[in-house]
Amino acid sequence: MGVDLDAINHATRVVLDAVHPVRYAHYITPTNLTQVRTEFLDAHRAGRAVDPRFEYPPIPGELAAALDAARAAPTEAGPWREALERELAYARAGLAALHSRDPEAMTSYSQSQFGDVAAAVVVDAYRRLGEQPPTADTEATWNSDRVAATMGRVLVELGLDEWTVDHSDRMAARMSVVGRRRQVRVKRGVTFTGPTVQRLIVHEIGTHVLRTANGLRQPLHLLAHGIPGYLGTEEGLAVWHEQQAGMIDPDVMRRYALRVIACDTALRAGFRAVFDAVLPHTTTNEAFDLALRVKRGLIDTSAPGGYIKDHIYLGGFIEVTNHLDRHPGDHDLLMACKWPLSEVPLLRTLFDERSSMSPHHRVDEVVDLTRAIVAEG
Repeated sequence: MGVDLDAINHATRVVLDAVHPVRYAHYITPTNLTQVRTEFLDAHRAGRAVDPRFEYPPIPGELAAALDAARAAPTEAGPWREALERELAYARAGLAALHSRDPEAMTSYSQSQFGDVAAAVVVDAYRRLGEQPPTADTEATWNSDRVAATMGRVLVELGLDEWTVDHSDRMAARMSVVGRRRQVRVKRGVTFTGPTVQRLIVHEIGTHVLRTANGLRQPLHLLAHGIPGYLGTEEGLAVWHEQQAGMIDPDVMRRYALRVIACDTALRAGFRAVFDAVLPHTTTNEAFDLALRVKRGLIDTSAPGGYIKDHIYLGGFIEVTNHLDRHPGDHDLLMACKWPLSEVPLLRTLFDERSSMSPHHRVDEVVDLTRAIVAEG
């Protein structure tokens, strides 16, 4: 497969520079969340059923113009142009959904990115909740300073010197990876158990960082970017790595199962119905958060639909497990870049024709290094 790498890589930079500012998660995070949470939980305690109304930050007008301009980025016909055109099409659809806040548009956009909620995954979710009760809390003895320092040490010992650790209180999740910035983020002020630290290093660095770092070494720069559909594979592979290392957390798997149920319910009902569907299996605060995750982006949350993403964590794990059980050799393909399982046939062709390289960094190194560091105390 003869390709003009310079042209493709130039077009990739142009398209990604236009797509990345369309920060979908930012524009679906309610600005009145604190007030709405208080009002909703007060109503719940009083026995009143309500569906919240959310408000959101304004969307800059220049985002659409940048997407339109990026369409002119030149590249030859073939899978690369198709992939870049899909990036732009999805970004435009997402931007249109953000402007309209229409439930059908937002549901359609999220399903185009993350797929449908599979009936078999819903069945699996309920099975897990029935078979695995919540476990007792373990004392969290690792503060965020220690965790951030450990993450930094792992990156250095892996030779990922260009990656940094951002230890900040300006984030929602306890830990995340921002591949575009080559950054691992740890939330300041939170505490972790030792087993959680090990699991998160394998999950975040062993999967998210390494897939990006390996992709950045590829001749085709697009391989370092998560093209549409990649996230289910990304998160599924991360959980698969946890399982292979014997570090999987049953409570995290329960949370993933609850997210599947929230997504499945949200397709047919409003916020309060989602809350009620998950509440028998968790706390009121977590039930609110689960409903929020699938209804964020909507103004009137009583409508069916929403941001149907969260089924990918359990669904992706099941899909990756089934695939690697049948094709264990494809693990290298998946770790060499950030592309989804659906692109494995093309990745095989690239490897055969040496347009793609085997992964330089391997998750086994991360597992061994993590165990050694945590064992030091």
